[in-house]
Amino acid sequence: MRRLAALLLILALLAAPHRAARACPFCSAEQSTLTEELDASDAAVIARLVRAAAPIEAANGPLDPDAGKAGFKVDHVLFGDGLQAGQTEIDAIYFGEPDQDASYLIRGSGEPYEWAIPLKLTDTAVEYIKRLQTLPEAGVERMAFFQDYLQHEDTMLAQDAYDEFARAPYPVVKGLKDQMNRQQLLAWIEDPAVSPSRRRLFFTMLGVCGTDDDIPRLEAMLVSDSRRLIPAAESAAAASFVAGGPLAGALSIEAVRLDERRKKLGLDAMIACYLTLRGPEGLDLIDERFLSGDKIGGKSADYSHIYSALMALRFLAEESDLVPQDRVIASARLLLDNPDFADQVIPDLARWEDWSVLERLADMYRQAGEEDSGVQKYVREPIITYLDVAAEQEGELAERANAALASIEELDPAAVKRARSLRAFGFLAQARPKVGAEADARPTGLSSVGDEPVVLAEDVPTEDLATDETDGDDLPDPAAFTAGAPSKEPSAPEPDADDLQEVMPAEPAEGVTKSKAAEEKALADTEPVPDEAPAEPAAQAVADLEELPDPPSRTLLIAAPTLAGVLCFGLFWVILRSGE
Repeated sequence: MRRLAALLLILALLAAPHRAARACPFCSAEQSTLTEELDASDAAVIARLVRAAAPIEAANGPLDPDAGKAGFKVDHVLFGDGLQAGQTEIDAIYFGEPDQDASYLIRGSGEPYEWAIPLKLTDTAVEYIKRLQTLPEAGVERMAFFQDYLQHEDTMLAQDAYDEFARAPYPVVKGLKDQMNRQQLLAWIEDPAVSPSRRRLFFTMLGVCGTDDDIPRLEAMLVSDSRRLIPAAESAAAASFVAGGPLAGALSIEAVRLDERRKKLGLDAMIACYLTLRGPEGLDLIDERFLSGDKIGGKSADYSHIYSALMALRFLAEESDLVPQDRVIASARLLLDNPDFADQVIPDLARWEDWSVLERLADMYRQAGEEDSGVQKYVREPIITYLDVAAEQEGELAERANAALASIEELDPAAVKRARSLRAFGFLAQARPKVGAEADARPTGLSSVGDEPVVLAEDVPTEDLATDETDGDDLPDPAAFTAGAPSKEPSAPEPDADDLQEVMPAEPAEGVTKSKAAEEKALADTEPVPDEAPAEPAAQAVADLEELPDPPSRTLLIAAPTLAGVLCFGLFWVILRSGE
């Protein structure tokens, strides 16, 4: 059994998607790169169309297995045995517009080769793909090649270059500093047509090659605040309406909102870029704008903006040495006063070994859920995890943590049980989305700057959660099963004698007396029935039960579904093959 579990675990690890260690901190790879697709193939060629696919005619009979296949002649062999440029012809399914002047990338797998759907290439893409074969597998030289294609007019090449950067380790990106075009990066950042994911990459690169001259521009983007701009636009629109002016004021308000959203695209990377260039002093601006909890016009900072600031702090604490960690932690502590982020920052404080708030967190645990406390009840799980981690340390810190745990564990045993279960599986309870928050509250492209928040299954108060507090050692005594179980229905009170006298006549009628006398005589003539043997106590049956089996291991729980999915995928592939 153990060997089987080990094998399943290996298969699960092999089936899991590979992620480069310490990839670009704010970039999210959107699809496989051309290099990855070529590496997964047994053959690859660049070919030209020589025979278009025959049109498929509607019919009730079986389909021709060769329907849709077009003929291609190989121009260049990237790799693959038995293929010769200018001679080999291959058939591949292609329903696109036939173009005999264009080149196509065609990949093959298996033996004999099964050719994938051809990918139409521009002349630039042909040279790009040929060059891929000569690049180093990793390093600055490789990324310098892709840098020239980040915003190429050929969208396929631009996408591939971005995905290569998204997978590149941050130290490699930093190694490109002398080869980066700072002015071009600034132009791309200001371009409203640039997507948020690309903007994050460009901010990351600007943080590497930027100068002090870029700091005022970044500060202007950061301090821009719709909480101040929108009321002014609304006042101007109202004044224009009263004066009989045009009704364009509403459009101007919406334009302010759109401009603010555009400026804040990729805010996490923008903050990291600003702090990288500005240094520790820049955190004062970030604290005031996003983390302090100050309200303007009765409104707090946007949820997604605060989250982006937290992601930037994680980057500075774990991927950069430009800002002292103590200063980063001081900013992170501000979020303990924010009910929507307190439980999210607590795991970070534990990971960064900030034990200065230990007693404060114990007090927060006691106050959680109380009216006017400002502390949500779901903050208890991460606090227990924080204290458990502190208790694993040595010396006086462990004593403080154990004392705090002893004083609060009994307040909510269910929360303690959930927290330790989550930690056993590698999870930490973190912030739930703010009610009414924007759909884009979680920015995309967060690869390695911190733990992804884990939201509990149900957003209900702790006391309403159904929990099983019975452990295997607390099974009830079987002897107790022989005792009668109390009824759930309320028992009726026994009637008094006076009450019976009120509802019953004092003397029975004559007919009733004769009937009763006849019943008594019949009962006297009846042969008594012997008492039945007493039933065997239920305790004996319980005692005969076998010992409960052990629960399945965590490895089996994770690996078995993975293996089942792999087997189902293989079966589906066999079915597809059999239909050809």
